[in-house]
Amino acid sequence: MRNSIDKNRRLLLKQLASLPLASGVSLVSGSKTAHAMTCSPGKSLVCIFMAGGADSFNMFVPGGTNSFADYQNSRRDLAVDEANLINVSDATQGAFGFHDLLPGLASLYNSNRMAVVSNTGTLIRPTTRSDYLATNSIPESLFAHNTQQKLWQTGAGIVSGSNSFGWGGAISEHAAGCNGNINIAPAFSIGGSTDWLTAANANYISLTAGVAVQRMLGHANLSDWIPPERLSHVGRSLNNLIDIGKASGNSQVMQEISGAIGRATDATASLYSALQNNPVNQMRYNTGNRLAAQLHMVARLIAAREELGMEQQVFFVRMGGWDTHTNQLQRQPALFMALNEAVTAFQATIDGLNLAPSVTTFTASDFGRTLTSNGNGTDHGWGGHNFVFGGAVDGGRIVGDIPNYAVQNNEDDAGDRRGQFAGRIIPQISVNQYAATLARWMGVSEDALNTALPDLANFSQRDLGFMN
Repeated sequence: MRNSIDKNRRLLLKQLASLPLASGVSLVSGSKTAHAMTCSPGKSLVCIFMAGGADSFNMFVPGGTNSFADYQNSRRDLAVDEANLINVSDATQGAFGFHDLLPGLASLYNSNRMAVVSNTGTLIRPTTRSDYLATNSIPESLFAHNTQQKLWQTGAGIVSGSNSFGWGGAISEHAAGCNGNINIAPAFSIGGSTDWLTAANANYISLTAGVAVQRMLGHANLSDWIPPERLSHVGRSLNNLIDIGKASGNSQVMQEISGAIGRATDATASLYSALQNNPVNQMRYNTGNRLAAQLHMVARLIAAREELGMEQQVFFVRMGGWDTHTNQLQRQPALFMALNEAVTAFQATIDGLNLAPSVTTFTASDFGRTLTSNGNGTDHGWGGHNFVFGGAVDGGRIVGDIPNYAVQNNEDDAGDRRGQFAGRIIPQISVNQYAATLARWMGVSEDALNTALPDLANFSQRDLGFMN
C-alpha cells in the first residue's frame, strides 16, 4: 500500500508541475522549503541566455597592433574592421574594443558597471590542449547544443552526473528561504522551461512576456479565468489531478491537490496585483524586440519586489538566433542591435527605479564559436566571453586572461585530431567559478555551493572577484 501511495504522489507532483496557474503563468518543479540563514535584503539576479552559441569574439575584440593582427588573421572574412570598434581598455591587458553596434555595453564598461568575464566555458577541471587531445576529464558531448546548454545551466561535467539540478535553482532555494512564508516562488523564467532554475526544494514560475497575467476567479467554472485557447489544456491537467487523487484512495493526496489549486489561486492573485501596480511604462524599446519584452517583465517584477514580499529574486530570459553557421555577417548586426537595445533599456529602467546596486545581470551561452570561418559563418566552439553588469559589479575591466588568437603555436586552441589549428578556444574560466561568484553575491552558503557545483573543488580560485 505504501508503494502505491508513493507512486501516486510522484504522479501527482509531475501533474502539478505542468499545471498552468492562470493565463501566462505556469508553476514548475518541486515544493518550497524554508531554511534558517542570514540573508542580504533586496537582491535580484538576472540570467540572459544567448541560445545557439554566441560569437562573443566579434562582440569584444582585442586591440593593440599584434593582438588585433592575430585576431584578423584567424577570423579573416569575419573580422570586425578596426574602424567599427568602440575603444575601451583594461588596466593590465591594454586596448580592446566593443563592436560599434553595442554602444550600451561599451558605456556600461566605461562607467565601471560591466566586467568582461573572458574565455569561460564548461570544464570539469583546469584543462590544457594535451588534456583535450588525450580526452582527459573532458565535458560530455562538447560542441553539441542540447548537452552544452544543460552542462552550462547545471554546472556539471556530464549530463548524468551527480548534479541534476540547475545552479540557478540552488540560488532560488536560498532566495526562497530568505523570503519567508510567502505564497509565491522567487524564481521566474520569462524564456520558457530551463534547466538553470530546476531545484530539489524550490519552484520556479514560468511567465510569458506577451501574455497578461489574469486572476483565477474561481475554479468551479474554468472559463471564468482561463482564455479559450488554454482552457482545454488546463482542464485536462485538473482532471488528471482529480483522477490521481481518486485512484490513490488517500485523503492526503486529495489534500495536496486542493492545496496546490489554492496556492495557485493565491500566487496568481499576488502576481496579478503586483504587475498591475507596476507597469514600468518608462522602459522604452522596439515592440518587436523579444528579449527587451522579457526584460521588461523582469523589471516589473523587480519593481514589485517589496509588494510581493520578496527579499531576493532570480530570473531567466532567453534570446535565440545565435547559431550562425551561415550568413553570420548578415545576421550578426540584427542580433547585436537587439541585445544592445534590450540591455540598455533594461539597465536604464533599473537605474531610474534606484535599484541598480541590488540588481545584477549576466550573460551565458551554449558555447563560444570558432575563430575560424567555415566560408559563410562559424562552427561550434568552446570558450567564449560573457558580460556581467549592474551597480554591484566591479567593472571596467576584464576578468581572466584574454586568450591567444594566433593561428600558429597556439596552446589555447583545442586543435583538431591532426594537431592543426581549429579555432576552438579552450576555456580558462569554468562555469563553476562564474556561477559561484554570482551565487556568493546572493548569499548562498559555501556548503550549498559545494553541493550545487561539485566540480568547483577542482579549481583553486572559487571567487572571480567581480562583485562588490
